[in-house]
Amino acid sequence: MFAIVSDIHANIEALDNVLRHIESLGIDDIVCLGDVVGYGPNPRECIERAMNWRFTIRGNHEDALLFLATDFNLEAAQAIEWTRAQLNSKQFEKTRNHDLWNFLGSLGERVDEDGIVFVHGSPRQPTREYVRPSDVHDKEKMGEIFDMIDHLCFVGHTHEPGIFTPDGKFLFPKAIGHKLKVEKGKLLVNVGSVGQSRDRDPRSCYVTFDGETIQFHRVEYDFQTTMRKISQIKELPPHLALRLKDGR
Repeated sequence: MFAIVSDIHANIEALDNVLRHIESLGIDDIVCLGDVVGYGPNPRECIERAMNWRFTIRGNHEDALLFLATDFNLEAAQAIEWTRAQLNSKQFEKTRNHDLWNFLGSLGERVDEDGIVFVHGSPRQPTREYVRPSDVHDKEKMGEIFDMIDHLCFVGHTHEPGIFTPDGKFLFPKAIGHKLKVEKGKLLVNVGSVGQSRDRDPRSCYVTFDGETIQFHRVEYDFQTTMRKISQIKELPPHLALRLKDGR
């Protein structure tokens, strides 16, 4: 069994509670679908945790950090600039800063293992494309995506957990009792977000998979502490703090 996390967004309070929850299940195999950084106040600490996992995939916020945040809104771009400054901070040894940058630079945009695809956004555009629940009505888009999947595909990016099926359905976790036994065929699974929920539930979300059953987990964390940290950093927009309590 392994755990799949995504969209941590430099939220160490959320990440550490999720890691404790994963450990309580007896799991030590973790993969990450990207966006370890961006938005939140603790990018260094979150990257350091990610360096210990089986693999991490590059998300669009890693893309922006390594290259340019050309298609980001103002708030997201401001957070990236602040994050870049933190990773270059003279408060830390240059070698440690280099370790963090080298790790980010080593991240690939896709991993394929035993019929399972791991990407941040979608198989068509690994770090960029959003696949939202409403896209079940776009038969051409979903058809092209499922054509690129052999069996299972795990994604993040939208922060909206659930399972897409080839017959045009989106299964919300609550509607399926938060778990689904995998049969033959294809599924696209959005694992949700650890650090910035957007489904009106402020709790962190992640997924476990044992080869047979996909299970969604929700984990409470002290978002008030994260909010205070963001509010104390003048370079980070206040909205990035306020959205955490509402899960939006």
